[in-house]
Amino acid sequence: MKLCLGVTELSEETLKFAAQFGVTHLKLMGRDYLDEHYRGPLRPEKLATAQERAAAHGLRVGVVLLPQEPGSQFWNVRLGRPERERETDDVCRTLERLGEAGVPVVEYVFNLVGTWGYGHRPNTWGRGGASITRFDHEPHKLAPPLPGQAVAAEAMWDRLAWFLERVVPVAEGAGVRLACHPSDPPVRVLRGEERILCSIADLERLIELVPSEANGINFCQGTIAEMGADVVEAIHRFGSRGKIHHVHFRNVRGRVPCYDEVFIDEGDTDMLAAMSAFKQVGYTGTIMPDHTPGVAGDSAWGHRGRAYALGYIRALMHAVGR
Repeated sequence: MKLCLGVTELSEETLKFAAQFGVTHLKLMGRDYLDEHYRGPLRPEKLATAQERAAAHGLRVGVVLLPQEPGSQFWNVRLGRPERERETDDVCRTLERLGEAGVPVVEYVFNLVGTWGYGHRPNTWGRGGASITRFDHEPHKLAPPLPGQAVAAEAMWDRLAWFLERVVPVAEGAGVRLACHPSDPPVRVLRGEERILCSIADLERLIELVPSEANGINFCQGTIAEMGADVVEAIHRFGSRGKIHHVHFRNVRGRVPCYDEVFIDEGDTDMLAAMSAFKQVGYTGTIMPDHTPGVAGDSAWGHRGRAYALGYIRALMHAVGR
């Protein structure tokens, strides 16, 4: 397993921070390597500069996340509009260029309300007064749809199948693996969107849409737990078939319709058992912290919270004999 850190910029301080805490791989925001509107194909010269900066600190780019924002690179694919043809071509060119650059995994989401979506509320006080995030669906069940985003589940499944039928063969040829993030929060309807990746059965359907070694998931432990699923069992279920292409290693307390994103060591999931499961299924990919609580004296980015999570993950990796 490879200790990974998601970063939004590549300053000397950030790169030193990553290297000092034992990180070997980075996850980059793909939007930063497109045009100024987060559209078009990836610009290889921008990525090459990022890789050079990372390499100077002994770091490699392990994952690139395609943009999620409304109006960005493949937004019209998710809306099912005619513009999806050109946008899918942009994604295909991006995959080819990432493959040429040696980036092995591309993460993406396929929902309209954001991955870390509507209804999350910060400043629910956690352990020792830490700032954690709570999701409570009850007050938001009747929230009105966003303009143009009310969509039925089967329509979204059709759009996802259309997309994968075109990009998976390109990913195969480029030597890139796709890692789809489950719907977060995993509630069936959010602001008029019927969300399609809210259960283990949904993730099974995703990987069966276009059978391929390139078609897999980002195993977000927090989201899997939020579904009410058994995290360790799910690791064995998908990991034994090589369908886990990236991991968000985080913990939550509770499940939908209400849960808290707590410290990595105090949620409902046995994190040592989870790490052991990854070892048992032979997972060798990237694993990273995600959504860390805000702690006393921390920076806006959350250096201290991330450092705690990185140390915890690294210790578990050593404990299971990575």
